[in-house]
Amino acid sequence: MLIIILLYALFGTSLMLSKMILVYAEPIFYAGSRMVFGGVLLLGYQYFFAREHFRLKKKHWYWFAQRIFFGIYISYIFRFWALDHMPTFKAAFLFNLSPFLSSLFSYYFFKEIITRKQWVGLIIGFMGLVPIIIHSSPDEASFGEFLFLSWPELALIIAVACHSYSWIIMRKLVRDKSYSPMMVNGVCMAIGGSFAWGTSLGIEGLAPVTNWLPFTLLLCTVVLVSNIICHNIYGFLLRKYTATFMSFAGFMGPLFTAFYSWLFLREVITWHFYVSCVIVFVGLYLFYQDELKNHHFVQKA
Repeated sequence: MLIIILLYALFGTSLMLSKMILVYAEPIFYAGSRMVFGGVLLLGYQYFFAREHFRLKKKHWYWFAQRIFFGIYISYIFRFWALDHMPTFKAAFLFNLSPFLSSLFSYYFFKEIITRKQWVGLIIGFMGLVPIIIHSSPDEASFGEFLFLSWPELALIIAVACHSYSWIIMRKLVRDKSYSPMMVNGVCMAIGGSFAWGTSLGIEGLAPVTNWLPFTLLLCTVVLVSNIICHNIYGFLLRKYTATFMSFAGFMGPLFTAFYSWLFLREVITWHFYVSCVIVFVGLYLFYQDELKNHHFVQKA
Protein backbone atom coordinates (compact mmCIF):
# COMPACT_ATOMS: atom_id res chain seq x y z
CA MET A 1 0.00 0.00 0.00
CA LEU A 2 2.92 2.33 0.72
CA ILE A 3 4.08 2.19 -2.89
CA ILE A 4 0.58 3.27 -4.05
CA ILE A 5 0.79 6.31 -1.81
CA LEU A 6 4.27 7.02 -3.20
CA LEU A 7 2.94 6.70 -6.75
CA TYR A 8 0.22 9.30 -6.29
CA ALA A 9 2.53 11.52 -4.26
CA LEU A 10 4.76 11.59 -7.35
CA PHE A 11 1.80 11.99 -9.73
CA GLY A 12 0.71 14.94 -7.62
CA THR A 13 3.88 16.82 -8.54
CA SER A 14 3.02 16.80 -12.25
CA LEU A 15 0.54 19.69 -12.28
CA MET A 16 2.60 21.67 -9.78
CA LEU A 17 5.68 21.37 -11.99
CA SER A 18 3.57 22.25 -15.03
CA LYS A 19 2.31 25.37 -13.25
CA MET A 20 5.91 26.35 -12.58
CA ILE A 21 6.86 25.73 -16.23
CA LEU A 22 4.06 28.04 -17.40
CA VAL A 23 5.85 30.92 -15.69
CA TYR A 24 8.56 30.57 -18.33
CA ALA A 25 6.66 29.26 -21.38
CA GLU A 26 3.40 29.60 -23.27
CA PRO A 27 0.92 26.75 -22.64
CA ILE A 28 0.59 25.47 -26.23
CA PHE A 29 4.36 25.37 -26.74
CA TYR A 30 4.77 23.55 -23.42
CA ALA A 31 2.11 21.01 -24.42
CA GLY A 32 3.93 20.33 -27.69
CA SER A 33 7.35 20.12 -26.04
CA ARG A 34 6.24 17.70 -23.36
CA MET A 35 4.47 15.42 -25.81
CA VAL A 36 7.25 15.38 -28.41
CA PHE A 37 9.91 14.77 -25.75
CA GLY A 38 7.89 11.96 -24.14
CA GLY A 39 6.90 10.46 -27.50
CA VAL A 40 10.46 10.35 -28.84
CA LEU A 41 11.66 8.66 -25.64
CA LEU A 42 8.94 6.00 -25.86
CA LEU A 43 9.53 5.34 -29.58
CA GLY A 44 13.27 5.18 -29.02
CA TYR A 45 12.85 2.57 -26.31
CA GLN A 46 10.38 0.64 -28.46
CA TYR A 47 12.72 0.65 -31.47
CA PHE A 48 15.90 -0.38 -29.65
CA PHE A 49 14.56 -2.71 -26.94
CA ALA A 50 11.21 -4.07 -28.21
CA ARG A 51 11.47 -3.82 -31.97
CA GLU A 52 9.10 -6.72 -32.54
CA HIS A 53 6.27 -4.39 -31.50
CA PHE A 54 7.53 -1.43 -33.56
CA ARG A 55 4.82 -1.53 -36.21
CA LEU A 56 2.05 0.66 -37.57
CA LYS A 57 -0.55 -0.46 -40.11
CA LYS A 58 -2.07 2.04 -42.52
CA LYS A 59 -5.58 0.65 -42.04
CA HIS A 60 -5.49 1.62 -38.36
CA TRP A 61 -4.66 5.29 -38.92
CA TYR A 62 -8.31 6.21 -38.37
CA TRP A 63 -8.00 5.09 -34.74
CA PHE A 64 -4.57 6.62 -34.27
CA ALA A 65 -5.84 9.93 -35.67
CA GLN A 66 -8.59 10.04 -33.04
CA ARG A 67 -6.14 9.32 -30.24
CA ILE A 68 -3.77 12.01 -31.58
CA PHE A 69 -6.47 14.67 -31.97
CA PHE A 70 -8.57 14.07 -28.84
CA GLY A 71 -6.10 12.46 -26.44
CA ILE A 72 -3.02 14.55 -27.16
CA TYR A 73 -3.66 17.68 -29.22
CA ILE A 74 -6.96 18.96 -27.77
CA SER A 75 -6.57 17.42 -24.32
CA TYR A 76 -3.14 18.83 -23.50
CA ILE A 77 -3.54 22.23 -25.16
CA PHE A 78 -6.80 22.85 -23.31
CA ARG A 79 -5.40 21.37 -20.08
CA PHE A 80 -2.35 23.61 -19.92
CA TRP A 81 -4.18 26.71 -21.11
CA ALA A 82 -6.73 26.19 -18.31
CA LEU A 83 -3.99 25.44 -15.77
CA ASP A 84 -2.33 28.75 -16.68
CA HIS A 85 -5.48 30.57 -15.53
CA MET A 86 -6.72 28.62 -12.50
CA PRO A 87 -5.36 27.32 -9.18
CA THR A 88 -3.39 24.10 -9.47
CA PHE A 89 -5.47 22.22 -6.89
CA LYS A 90 -8.68 23.06 -8.77
CA ALA A 91 -7.27 21.78 -12.06
CA ALA A 92 -6.18 18.55 -10.35
CA PHE A 93 -9.62 18.06 -8.84
CA LEU A 94 -11.49 18.60 -12.12
CA PHE A 95 -9.16 16.22 -13.93
CA ASN A 96 -9.90 13.52 -11.36
CA LEU A 97 -13.42 13.22 -12.78
CA SER A 98 -12.06 11.20 -15.71
CA PRO A 99 -13.13 7.79 -14.25
CA PHE A 100 -16.77 8.91 -14.35
CA LEU A 101 -16.53 10.14 -17.93
CA SER A 102 -14.62 7.02 -19.03
CA SER A 103 -17.42 4.88 -17.62
CA LEU A 104 -20.03 6.87 -19.54
CA PHE A 105 -18.05 6.51 -22.77
CA SER A 106 -17.67 2.76 -22.16
CA TYR A 107 -21.41 2.52 -21.53
CA TYR A 108 -22.16 4.30 -24.80
CA PHE A 109 -19.51 2.78 -27.10
CA PHE A 110 -19.02 -0.70 -25.61
CA LYS A 111 -22.51 -1.19 -24.15
CA GLU A 112 -20.98 -1.96 -20.77
CA ILE A 113 -23.53 -2.27 -17.98
CA ILE A 114 -23.77 0.44 -15.33
CA THR A 115 -25.64 -0.75 -12.24
CA ARG A 116 -28.15 1.32 -10.28
CA LYS A 117 -25.61 1.89 -7.51
CA GLN A 118 -23.05 3.04 -10.07
CA TRP A 119 -25.55 5.51 -11.57
CA VAL A 120 -26.08 6.93 -8.08
CA GLY A 121 -22.30 7.20 -7.68
CA LEU A 122 -22.02 8.98 -11.03
CA ILE A 123 -24.72 11.50 -10.12
CA ILE A 124 -23.17 12.20 -6.70
CA GLY A 125 -19.73 12.51 -8.30
CA PHE A 126 -20.92 15.14 -10.76
CA MET A 127 -22.73 16.96 -7.95
CA GLY A 128 -19.31 17.27 -6.32
CA LEU A 129 -18.41 19.73 -9.07
CA VAL A 130 -20.82 22.35 -7.75
CA PRO A 131 -18.92 23.70 -4.70
CA ILE A 132 -15.58 24.07 -6.46
CA ILE A 133 -17.07 25.54 -9.65
CA ILE A 134 -19.05 28.26 -7.87
CA HIS A 135 -15.74 29.67 -6.61
CA SER A 136 -13.64 31.19 -9.40
CA SER A 137 -10.25 32.85 -9.05
CA PRO A 138 -9.87 36.46 -10.28
CA ASP A 139 -7.91 35.22 -13.32
CA GLU A 140 -10.70 32.79 -14.25
CA ALA A 141 -13.39 35.41 -13.73
CA SER A 142 -11.58 37.85 -16.03
CA PHE A 143 -12.45 35.65 -19.02
CA GLY A 144 -16.19 35.77 -18.31
CA GLU A 145 -18.52 32.78 -18.19
CA PHE A 146 -20.35 30.39 -20.47
CA LEU A 147 -23.58 29.58 -18.67
CA PHE A 148 -22.28 28.95 -15.11
CA LEU A 149 -18.73 27.89 -16.06
CA SER A 150 -15.71 30.12 -16.47
CA TRP A 151 -13.90 29.62 -19.77
CA PRO A 152 -10.86 27.99 -18.10
CA GLU A 153 -13.20 25.58 -16.27
CA LEU A 154 -14.97 24.73 -19.52
CA ALA A 155 -11.63 24.23 -21.29
CA LEU A 156 -10.45 21.82 -18.60
CA ILE A 157 -13.71 19.85 -18.62
CA ILE A 158 -13.37 19.52 -22.42
CA ALA A 159 -9.78 18.36 -21.90
CA VAL A 160 -10.95 15.72 -19.40
CA ALA A 161 -13.70 14.53 -21.76
CA CYS A 162 -11.24 14.24 -24.67
CA HIS A 163 -8.72 12.46 -22.43
CA SER A 164 -11.37 9.99 -21.26
CA TYR A 165 -12.61 9.31 -24.81
CA SER A 166 -9.04 8.80 -26.02
CA TRP A 167 -8.59 5.97 -23.52
CA ILE A 168 -11.49 4.20 -25.18
CA ILE A 169 -9.57 4.46 -28.45
CA MET A 170 -6.39 3.35 -26.68
CA ARG A 171 -8.21 0.33 -25.35
CA LYS A 172 -9.37 -0.60 -28.86
CA LEU A 173 -5.87 -0.29 -30.34
CA VAL A 174 -4.25 -2.32 -27.56
CA ARG A 175 -6.95 -4.94 -27.02
CA ASP A 176 -8.46 -5.37 -30.48
CA LYS A 177 -5.57 -4.34 -32.76
CA SER A 178 -2.79 -5.85 -30.58
CA TYR A 179 -0.56 -2.77 -30.42
CA SER A 180 1.90 -2.17 -27.62
CA PRO A 181 0.71 0.65 -25.30
CA MET A 182 4.19 2.16 -25.54
CA MET A 183 3.98 2.18 -29.34
CA VAL A 184 0.55 3.84 -29.37
CA ASN A 185 1.57 6.46 -26.83
CA GLY A 186 4.88 7.14 -28.56
CA VAL A 187 3.35 7.67 -32.00
CA CYS A 188 0.44 9.75 -30.72
CA MET A 189 2.54 11.91 -28.41
CA ALA A 190 5.17 12.65 -31.06
CA ILE A 191 2.65 13.54 -33.79
CA GLY A 192 0.17 15.33 -31.52
CA GLY A 193 3.01 17.30 -29.93
CA SER A 194 4.30 18.33 -33.36
CA PHE A 195 0.84 19.65 -34.27
CA ALA A 196 0.79 21.59 -30.99
CA TRP A 197 4.17 23.12 -31.90
CA GLY A 198 2.71 24.25 -35.23
CA THR A 199 -0.29 25.77 -33.47
CA SER A 200 2.01 27.52 -31.00
CA LEU A 201 3.98 29.08 -33.84
CA GLY A 202 0.79 30.53 -35.32
CA ILE A 203 -0.74 31.73 -32.03
CA GLU A 204 2.08 32.29 -29.55
CA GLY A 205 4.72 33.55 -31.99
CA LEU A 206 8.45 32.98 -32.33
CA ALA A 207 9.37 33.53 -28.67
CA PRO A 208 7.16 31.20 -26.57
CA VAL A 209 9.81 30.75 -23.85
CA THR A 210 11.09 33.61 -21.69
CA ASN A 211 13.86 31.68 -19.93
CA TRP A 212 15.14 28.48 -21.53
CA LEU A 213 17.25 27.13 -18.65
CA PRO A 214 14.51 26.70 -15.98
CA PHE A 215 12.04 25.68 -18.70
CA THR A 216 14.32 22.88 -19.92
CA LEU A 217 15.20 21.66 -16.41
CA LEU A 218 11.56 21.60 -15.29
CA LEU A 219 10.44 19.95 -18.54
CA CYS A 220 13.00 17.15 -18.12
CA THR A 221 11.91 16.70 -14.51
CA VAL A 222 8.19 16.42 -15.28
CA VAL A 223 8.78 13.98 -18.16
CA LEU A 224 11.09 11.86 -15.99
CA VAL A 225 8.71 11.79 -13.02
CA SER A 226 5.35 11.53 -14.78
CA ASN A 227 5.99 9.89 -18.17
CA ILE A 228 8.72 7.46 -17.11
CA ILE A 229 8.80 6.76 -13.35
CA CYS A 230 5.09 7.00 -12.53
CA HIS A 231 3.85 5.09 -15.57
CA ASN A 232 6.32 2.26 -14.93
CA ILE A 233 5.34 2.06 -11.26
CA TYR A 234 1.67 2.04 -12.31
CA GLY A 235 2.31 -0.86 -14.68
CA PHE A 236 4.13 -2.76 -11.91
CA LEU A 237 1.27 -2.21 -9.45
CA LEU A 238 -1.30 -3.52 -11.94
CA ARG A 239 0.29 -6.93 -11.48
CA LYS A 240 -0.88 -6.92 -7.86
CA TYR A 241 -3.89 -4.60 -7.77
CA THR A 242 -6.85 -4.35 -10.10
CA ALA A 243 -7.34 -1.38 -12.43
CA THR A 244 -10.52 -0.65 -10.45
CA PHE A 245 -8.64 -0.31 -7.18
CA MET A 246 -5.92 1.79 -8.83
CA SER A 247 -8.51 4.15 -10.31
CA PHE A 248 -10.14 4.55 -6.91
CA ALA A 249 -6.77 5.18 -5.26
CA GLY A 250 -6.17 7.90 -7.86
CA PHE A 251 -8.29 10.17 -5.68
CA MET A 252 -5.14 10.74 -3.64
CA GLY A 253 -3.59 12.63 -6.57
CA PRO A 254 -5.55 15.90 -6.17
CA LEU A 255 -4.98 15.81 -2.40
CA PHE A 256 -1.21 15.66 -2.88
CA THR A 257 -1.42 18.34 -5.58
CA ALA A 258 -3.36 20.61 -3.21
CA PHE A 259 -0.72 20.11 -0.52
CA TYR A 260 2.13 20.87 -2.93
CA SER A 261 0.38 23.93 -4.38
CA TRP A 262 -0.16 25.25 -0.84
CA LEU A 263 3.41 24.50 0.25
CA PHE A 264 5.39 25.55 -2.83
CA LEU A 265 3.11 27.85 -4.83
CA ARG A 266 1.47 29.55 -1.84
CA GLU A 267 -2.01 28.92 -3.24
CA VAL A 268 -4.89 29.36 -0.80
CA ILE A 269 -6.97 26.18 -0.57
CA THR A 270 -10.60 27.26 -0.05
CA TRP A 271 -13.31 25.26 1.72
CA HIS A 272 -14.96 24.60 -1.66
CA PHE A 273 -12.15 22.17 -2.51
CA TYR A 274 -12.63 20.10 0.65
CA VAL A 275 -16.42 19.93 0.30
CA SER A 276 -16.14 18.88 -3.35
CA CYS A 277 -13.55 16.24 -2.41
CA VAL A 278 -15.86 14.69 0.20
CA ILE A 279 -18.81 14.57 -2.20
CA VAL A 280 -16.77 13.09 -5.07
CA PHE A 281 -15.17 10.55 -2.71
CA VAL A 282 -18.65 9.34 -1.72
CA GLY A 283 -19.59 9.12 -5.41
CA LEU A 284 -16.43 7.18 -6.26
CA TYR A 285 -16.93 4.80 -3.34
CA LEU A 286 -20.51 4.03 -4.38
CA PHE A 287 -19.45 3.64 -8.00
CA TYR A 288 -16.64 1.21 -7.20
CA GLN A 289 -18.07 -0.37 -4.03
CA ASP A 290 -18.93 -3.82 -5.36
CA GLU A 291 -15.70 -4.14 -7.33
CA LEU A 292 -13.59 -2.90 -4.44
CA LYS A 293 -15.27 -5.37 -2.10
CA ASN A 294 -14.57 -8.34 -4.33
CA HIS A 295 -11.49 -7.47 -6.38
CA HIS A 296 -8.97 -5.50 -4.37
CA PHE A 297 -6.18 -7.76 -5.50
CA VAL A 298 -5.40 -9.90 -8.50
CA GLN A 299 -3.67 -13.22 -8.26
CA LYS A 300 0.00 -13.28 -9.16
CA ALA A 301 0.77 -15.35 -12.20
